[in-house]
Amino acid sequence: MNREAGPSSFELARNRRRGKILAVVGTLLFGVGVWGLWMDLEWIAQPFYAYAWWGYILVLDGFVALRRGHSLFTARRKHLIPVLIGSVTFWYFFELLNLRFKNWYYVGVYESPVIEYPFSLVCFSTVLIGMFETFEAVTALGLFRRWRGEPGRLPGWASYAVQAVGALMVTLSLVFPTYLAPLVWGSLSFLLDPWNYRRGARSILRDFEARDFGLVARLLLAGLICGGFWESMNFLAPQKWIYTVRGLENFKLFEMPLLGFLGFPALALDGMAFYSLIAYWFLNNETWEHPADLRYGLRSHSAFSPRAFYRIIPIQLAFGILVLVGVRQVNMASIRLDLWDLPSMTPALATLLEAEGIRRPIRLVRETKDPERRRMLLSRSGLEPEEFQRLLEEAELYAFKGIGAAHGALLREVGVTRVSELADWSAEDLHSALVRIADQEGARLPRLDMVRVWVLAARDRGFVMRTARGE
Repeated sequence: MNREAGPSSFELARNRRRGKILAVVGTLLFGVGVWGLWMDLEWIAQPFYAYAWWGYILVLDGFVALRRGHSLFTARRKHLIPVLIGSVTFWYFFELLNLRFKNWYYVGVYESPVIEYPFSLVCFSTVLIGMFETFEAVTALGLFRRWRGEPGRLPGWASYAVQAVGALMVTLSLVFPTYLAPLVWGSLSFLLDPWNYRRGARSILRDFEARDFGLVARLLLAGLICGGFWESMNFLAPQKWIYTVRGLENFKLFEMPLLGFLGFPALALDGMAFYSLIAYWFLNNETWEHPADLRYGLRSHSAFSPRAFYRIIPIQLAFGILVLVGVRQVNMASIRLDLWDLPSMTPALATLLEAEGIRRPIRLVRETKDPERRRMLLSRSGLEPEEFQRLLEEAELYAFKGIGAAHGALLREVGVTRVSELADWSAEDLHSALVRIADQEGARLPRLDMVRVWVLAARDRGFVMRTARGE
């Protein structure tokens, strides 16, 4: 059986010291990210999500190390690279499916793929470790530890039935993507976990068999907590994703439909099943978890050596880049927005604003919410009040829901010059008008679902939070 011996008292003390350092570094990293976002420093604000998420991960790992003397970064480092690289492959499986679903799209991305692709890989390498660290933190707090029963056995047919349900979920989501795409969340665990179970790998079905319901509950809770943190940080970031799930656009928290948060616990199950498969194939069937957390042992298995995993890293990264090429063509709505993208911006005014620490249109919108600040900028701009107001309206429109410069220019062509005017249109009519203009000019056309996001947000439909108007 593959059960690790517990750490010695020396190792526990050493790991706790390392945990303090990790917690401090994570706090500083998160703080630098928030400060840079507030100050609108390009090299921090644009990749803010990476600062925030890596800070979160290090703080949690430090907390777990302090609490238990045993964490991923301090005691199980051999899992770090497989978790990070596996996370890229794991997430881009869903990005690949989203080329069909079109349930979310990206705004404000780097214009150069040479910068965008590495940044995306760094961000999406955190998906699995973020959920795992949250699970470890919840476990360290002792939540749901008494949710246990006497171990039993599942019927022989149970794993096959679960797998059949998973296959049905994926099939329905692909055949009827408009309304059944959400079924994909959780489908990977339904497909992979039974395979893990039958081969003696770490398995959620084995957790049920061991009647360790608390472990499953902690994993689900970790997914939900991660989802809340992901979406809140994404909402603040200049480069982010926006959801367009049909029928759920009216009720959003941050950029996510409220019901969509139910997908995060399912994603945690998917992540556990996926990494358990990696561990079974490449890591001698050893779990990444604390050695005391499983109620059952795992038999050693060495289908491939750990070196084999490192040899296929280029293949996994190539898969991610190929998917990113598709994402950039299908699900990228706008590139990062700068002051120079505003039609009414002059070189002298851009220089003035940059000297005042205003480098992006969204910062200009927020700064001018203060009447005194607005009067000062107006007086120094050399513009007439009407010209300055037009500039602010352009900034607000182009920044709103990641509309961007290209789509903002199309909106101006059809007579939409301010955010409030979006509310006067139906999404279908506005999209049709944009189609006519785009066909004439050969411009890239926004999808109908993107236009629907703009119109509904301009109408304040449902619980739709936004920052583009400085609120």
